[in-house]
Amino acid sequence: MSDIQRVNVWYDKAGNFLEVIWSPQVSNCYMPTADEKVDVLLDLSAGGFSGFMVWGISYVKDGEIVNADLTPVESPQSAPEPAAAN
Repeated sequence: MSDIQRVNVWYDKAGNFLEVIWSPQVSNCYMPTADEKVDVLLDLSAGGFSGFMVWGISYVKDGEIVNADLTPVESPQSAPEPAAAN
């Protein structure tokens, strides 16, 4: 992560989430983590992480630290195989 020069942080009050993105790519995909409040943003073209999202951010108590393992709990789905012609 030492090559990160810009981080975009966005709080959506209506959606009640905080999004942090350091590599806005078109091939990004959000995947769930073991923490139901945190999704990780994967860069499907290069592999690795592009950011993360914390849901229910308004429920975080003052001074509370949100720690999350950004390891996805499932693999990103690849494009489905075309059906075989009969």
